[in-house]
Amino acid sequence: MAGTQPTGSGGVLLCRPITQQVAAGQNAALDRILAHLTATGIHAQLIKRQVVTQCEVMPCATSGGLWHPPKLIIYADAGWEVATVTVAERSGSYLVELPQVSPDNQPGGTRIEIVPATQPGRISRLVADKAGVTT
Repeated sequence: MAGTQPTGSGGVLLCRPITQQVAAGQNAALDRILAHLTATGIHAQLIKRQVVTQCEVMPCATSGGLWHPPKLIIYADAGWEVATVTVAERSGSYLVELPQVSPDNQPGGTRIEIVPATQPGRISRLVADKAGVTT
C-alpha cells in the first residue's frame, strides 16, 4: 500500500511521482475539500511539493516536471493532526487517514477510509467526528 503514503518519515518519496497534469487534478479535488472544511471551521493545510531531483523509484525525466502526490493535512483546534487526505491515483477516490489513539493516549495505528470522489462531503463528517467538531 505504499502508493497511498506520499512520503516516509524521512520525507523520502515512497510512491510513483505524478505528472504536473495529474497533480493539478488532484490539487483541484483537494482544494474543494479544503474550501468546505474551512467554511465549517476546521483547520487544514494543502501540501504541494515538486520533485526536484531523481526520486528513488524512477528517473525524473519529463518535460512537465514531476510532483509528489498532494496531501491535505487536517488539524484540530489544539493543533493535533486528525486526518490526512490524498487522492487515489487511478480511481480518483479520496483516501482519508485517521490516526487512532489508545485509551492511555498512545498512538494506536491509522484507520483508512476510502471515500468515493462523488461524496466529498463525507470527508467533512469523518473529520468532524474525529476532531469533535459539530458541522
